[in-house]
Amino acid sequence: MTEVIVNLKLESKNTITAVKLQNIVLPNTDICTTEELFLRRNSKCLLNYEQNRVELKQGGIIKFDSYFNSFSAHKWQEYTNVKTINLNLSLQGKFQIKLLQVDYFSKTVNLVNQTVITSDNLDDVVVFHDIEIQAYKGLLYLEIEALADNCIFTGGYFNAKVNNLPEINEKIAIVICTYKREAYIYKNIQLLEKYLFINPDLVNRFEIFVIDNGKTLNNFVNPKVHLIPNKNTGGSGGYTRGILEVLEHKTDFSHIIFMDDDVVIAPEAFERIYNFQRVINDKSLCIGGSMLKLDNKYVQHENGAIWDDEIVRIKPDIDLRVLKNVLFNEVEEHINYNGWWLFCFPTKVIDNFNLPYPFFVRGDDIELAIRLQQRIVTLNGICVWHESFENKSSPASQHYYSIKNEMILSIIYSDKFSRISAIKKILKFSLKEAFCYKYKTANLILQAASDLLNGPYYIKTINPEDKNLEVLRMTEKSVKKPELPFVYGKYEKSIEERENSLHRLIRLITLNGHLLPNFLFHKQNRLSEKGYTIVPTYGYRPINFFRARKGLYYNINNHEGFVVIISRLEFFRIFVKTIIICLQMAVKFSRLKQLYRETLPELTNKTFWENYLEINKSSGDNC
Repeated sequence: MTEVIVNLKLESKNTITAVKLQNIVLPNTDICTTEELFLRRNSKCLLNYEQNRVELKQGGIIKFDSYFNSFSAHKWQEYTNVKTINLNLSLQGKFQIKLLQVDYFSKTVNLVNQTVITSDNLDDVVVFHDIEIQAYKGLLYLEIEALADNCIFTGGYFNAKVNNLPEINEKIAIVICTYKREAYIYKNIQLLEKYLFINPDLVNRFEIFVIDNGKTLNNFVNPKVHLIPNKNTGGSGGYTRGILEVLEHKTDFSHIIFMDDDVVIAPEAFERIYNFQRVINDKSLCIGGSMLKLDNKYVQHENGAIWDDEIVRIKPDIDLRVLKNVLFNEVEEHINYNGWWLFCFPTKVIDNFNLPYPFFVRGDDIELAIRLQQRIVTLNGICVWHESFENKSSPASQHYYSIKNEMILSIIYSDKFSRISAIKKILKFSLKEAFCYKYKTANLILQAASDLLNGPYYIKTINPEDKNLEVLRMTEKSVKKPELPFVYGKYEKSIEERENSLHRLIRLITLNGHLLPNFLFHKQNRLSEKGYTIVPTYGYRPINFFRARKGLYYNINNHEGFVVIISRLEFFRIFVKTIIICLQMAVKFSRLKQLYRETLPELTNKTFWENYLEINKSSGDNC
């Protein structure tokens, strides 16, 4: 269905433009088949996936009070110049159609308007027009009921007439940073080509920049998809390269959308971003996409986040099949950054002197958002499905980047982050891993602290790809068949394990058992309760390892794991090293804070990044 543009010369010389706001979309096998994210239907409705339509018998009812298809009355009022809305549906047969409203946390549904429509052919029908949205909060949604057999519904859209909308001259650049995830990239490019580039109203509104840090992709046939081979400088380097490419043609692009490579996309999200930014009041506003979990597509990982010396996820782990959670998503909370799995910002807020910080991975999205201080809005239906962090192949290596980069963030931006705070962080994370027999990870955390102590200029002296390989070599390695058998009962017991205050005190006094004599430990290879412990690769705790000689870390999703064994020698090496690094932090902290803050402009400008990315050396490889 095409965007309709109508220009009417009124007495006031206003130009009125009809603009599509959001589509009513159905589940499909390309993207997602979790029906409740899109609609709710009774038994007299058949969802035909092959023809992408709903076939209804008499009495068939479809409700669109869902994550993808409800309309956020409040946010369109708050952030855009939309005053009234119209609704078009594509249908055949006789229907009763209702426009309903439900407020935040309310179970009361209010009727806004209703009508009966008869369409002999499968046509685009104007169902409601000039519905004033100022009177409504919460969500507006449609309910349609078939009044005869053999009725068909294929979709629809909300649209509005907007006064004095500027002509469209600019495009949106979609920047995807990738490293050896060819299958995800090719699939997502195909989806964008199928759903965006085939649409006559959108085909000239988007271009895609694929920043290939692994240099493993082949050129794309579509001239709107640009492949940029890039030095592997992590996510921060890849996205920065994308920004630099777009800024070379800044007058062509009004916005940049960052998108992760290991996601499944909903192309409708990109159309909604485009529609929303067209009619937005504050042209510096950023649009954040929610992350939904790829293994449980109806679960929201987060809907924006807050960084305040630590990360606080907004509306985490909620089931978006449930209406009260869809409504809860509409309640606006303070957020100061959004993950770069899907994030849109105007090119006017960034320039060659305000580029991302060279973090490699972890924290680059936080740092840039904190520095630019742009307001961020999220909308239901603007999302991606992302692989769960618990399923990542090398979670231990992320400790290095998380600890180092989060401490740099705090040093630069938080006045309340003191040397005591830094020392507590090092002690907490290194000793926790050592308590859990993950001595390699504990050493990795101490390496992160040591590299932090080298100061900001250390970033210039290292090859980031070589450093990443070094980090990966330092971690525990998961394998498909670890040497100890997996037993679900022991795994479940570790998750549910609890302790009283006395037990906790004994654990801490004995350094989680590292000071206990051997005879107090369990038999190391026994499958019984008094044998080795089995814990998840995420969410493990020191209590799980107290008096165990061995432990099996196991990822129940990919069936990989690794075994750890208590070592007093390794523990006390780490303990001593931790004390030394904490003393160094105490001495150097004030100077470090000054250096990291003073060098921020130097490490976030175009000159630094061109040298860091070796752009001039590799420019001949660009496509």
